[in-house]
Amino acid sequence: MFDKWLKPQDVEQPDGLLEYQLLADGGLIEDDELVERLGHEVMRNYLVPGELANVFDDLGAPEVAGYLRRNKFPVDRKIRHGDFGEIITGALYRRVRRWCVPVLKLRYKQTPAQAVQGTDVLAFRFRQDPPAIAVPEVKTRASRDNRVGTEAYDSLEKVLDRLDESIHFLMARCNDRGQVFLARRLGALLREPGRRQVERHMLFVHDAKSWKEDIVAGLGAKVTQRTELTVVKIDDLKEFVGRVYDAAETAPSSTTSSSSGKDSGTAGTA
Repeated sequence: MFDKWLKPQDVEQPDGLLEYQLLADGGLIEDDELVERLGHEVMRNYLVPGELANVFDDLGAPEVAGYLRRNKFPVDRKIRHGDFGEIITGALYRRVRRWCVPVLKLRYKQTPAQAVQGTDVLAFRFRQDPPAIAVPEVKTRASRDNRVGTEAYDSLEKVLDRLDESIHFLMARCNDRGQVFLARRLGALLREPGRRQVERHMLFVHDAKSWKEDIVAGLGAKVTQRTELTVVKIDDLKEFVGRVYDAAETAPSSTTSSSSGKDSGTAGTA
């Protein structure tokens, strides 16, 4: 679905060490279908398989939507937009770029308004030599913000300084789920930090009408190391995110009825 939705656009590359890609709606998927599928993606980022089935005997009960609003989905628009950007980023790396994303962090929120500490998303290519780690700093903006490039740059520097803490969090979660292969691979990255290739990434999910290319030029002048910037432009972002979360509330059964307890949300090339 993502490869049908988001298509690369022609852009002018900035001078320096910033590599820029712009993604926008390619018109290959109907709007209603897109919203429905993104609703499923939102749902699976907040819930482990079978979680709703443990709470409700009837997954079609109207109480499900209320439960999700109270216990899973953030009400605050800023937090919701931030979560949505993280969801889009994780799906893009898993489904299109074929990286391994071992953990969907939003499942580990204790309250809807809480932020999970560490990097927004971590993605891996374990079979590469040396193994590669993509560290994307995610920013979501429904209106123009001239500070977004500087904020992303500063945030990325901070998470890179504490990268081992984020890897350890993922390793512990994989170990909890019995995913021994992934836990050991992550442990090796902690044990031998010199044998890993860390890639600096930024991803902006931005309202299409508010996006201006001068943000790229400003960021290009700031970065001092090779950095990949991906911008995802979405028309009427504020309204779009609201529709997607509405879809997630009203169609939970097909995404959460599995009782196997296995997490199928970490697809990608290991």
